[in-house]
Amino acid sequence: MLREIALLALKLGFTAFGGPAAHIAMLHDEVVERRQWLTDQQFLDLLGATNLIPGPNSTEMVIHVSYLRGGWPGLLVGGLCFIVPAMLSVLALAWAYVQFGTTPAAGWVLYGVKPVIIAVVAQALWLLGRKAVTDKLSGVVALGVLGLYFAGLNELLLLALGGLVVMVVKNRQHLRGN
Repeated sequence: MLREIALLALKLGFTAFGGPAAHIAMLHDEVVERRQWLTDQQFLDLLGATNLIPGPNSTEMVIHVSYLRGGWPGLLVGGLCFIVPAMLSVLALAWAYVQFGTTPAAGWVLYGVKPVIIAVVAQALWLLGRKAVTDKLSGVVALGVLGLYFAGLNELLLLALGGLVVMVVKNRQHLRGN
């Protein structure tokens, strides 16, 4: 069991480029679609919980899934195997940037990488969004929360208010006493 956790975390750690949204989409594909360690709803619940605590969401997700699969040893193995490849990559890129960062070729490489990263993140958000938005109400609330986020409101407050709106609207008959 620890071996499969380590291999998955290493795979994600070495190949998941594009930031937390891309990591989470790849993690979803691996643990929900391919390996069936979690259901869609369990994954979305876990994602919601990680949004409420400080820290890097994708790292928290990998560590939590590793814990669910392998207990405390799984947590340690999954966390280290996910974090260490990124750490080594950053060290190598930092060294390369210090050595070659002022050359024109380095500028062109960075210029070419940006659209690829944007596309990876956009695809990841689209795939997760399609799973999370299950009806018109959640779609309208999601768009409203997104708009208010871009207007500068606090994301934790928006998540709480969005959840409250959905809960109240979906349970309004029960709340009225019917």
